[in-house]
Amino acid sequence: MIDLHCHSVFSDGTKMPAELVRMADSKRIRHLALTDHDTVAGLPDFFAAKGNTERIAGTEISIEFSPGTMHVVGLFIDYKNPGLTSKLNELLIARKERNDSMLKEVGRLVGRDVTEEEVSTSNLGELGRPHIAKFLIREGIVADMEEAFDKYLGKGKPVYRERKRFSFEESAGMIHSAGGITILAHPFSMRLEKDAYLPYIKGMMDKGLDAVETYCSYHSEEDTLFFNDLAKKLSLPVSAGSDYHGENKTNVKLGKWNCRLPNPENVLYALKKKAEQYR
Repeated sequence: MIDLHCHSVFSDGTKMPAELVRMADSKRIRHLALTDHDTVAGLPDFFAAKGNTERIAGTEISIEFSPGTMHVVGLFIDYKNPGLTSKLNELLIARKERNDSMLKEVGRLVGRDVTEEEVSTSNLGELGRPHIAKFLIREGIVADMEEAFDKYLGKGKPVYRERKRFSFEESAGMIHSAGGITILAHPFSMRLEKDAYLPYIKGMMDKGLDAVETYCSYHSEEDTLFFNDLAKKLSLPVSAGSDYHGENKTNVKLGKWNCRLPNPENVLYALKKKAEQYR
């Protein structure tokens, strides 16, 4: 088994990196990648944790895109690479500014000033929208996470704020310079018409796309088969990741998705071979 996409408390997950390793061991996941949003801060703990699971260094970058959302996973990165860490620090500063603005709006909702510490003491990175959603639940503003995003935190809603995002080309450059490969994460979230995916992803290949995450918790079996066929037509390797966030997304399980992956070792081998060209 493999899982090449998961999150810890260093972004918007709820598990410590060492907990993820223990979970992977218990589930007999042989290869696990930690891919926190816009950060590599959890990777030292991830690699220091005791366990038999082979670990892979990664990160997930949010890309400028419309109409849906685009995320790119970088795998096999040198997470100490100065160029990479410098660019990620730019995103960290922008996220901090965004959070300050969102918390001011949350304060107006609850009728008092709200601090980061009050919203969450469990995360070790910058706050994410799931932390704010949980705070709104505790305050009785909403009943659950779905309502929090539908009413307040989703794109275009009152608490939502845009933040700095890199272009795909810029993100690909920083990942490649750190020896990693670029993987288009859960492409279904791009919300393109089906016949638009192949030419769009083909264009991304010219700008540095290395693989497509076809096996994912958010993809139905039909979606997986569609994106597998697309990847085959474009001679792109595929990837498999749960996008596990712990209790922030209770329907997503580590090492699980909606379509059987017959040869996980072959998937990993193809991705590793792709990474060789950047070293």
